[in-house]
Amino acid sequence: MIYFIEHDSAENICHVCADPGATIVPLVNRVAFSKSDGTLYKDASGNDLSPYGLILAEPVGIDAAAYDTLLAEGMQNFTYDTATQTVVKKPATSTGTNDPATT
Repeated sequence: MIYFIEHDSAENICHVCADPGATIVPLVNRVAFSKSDGTLYKDASGNDLSPYGLILAEPVGIDAAAYDTLLAEGMQNFTYDTATQTVVKKPATSTGTNDPATT
């Protein structure tokens, strides 16, 4: 079983996955995000974009503890720090949520 996340160029975590059939972290993104009309989020060069409109980075393997934390506490409350290669909890906001739609 492997655990991995998909994140964008601003370190927003966009997808968390546990894949019992995989033995290595996927080399390509496993998700494609689309607009409400079904059109895929892509830039002019055809790169896949996150729901934030930023280019998706390659998937990154995480451990089971990080996976469990992301599921329990919500991936929207974390980022992926590419410098340290770790999942990092976002600071609490004054509204008590890290949901971009409400902050």
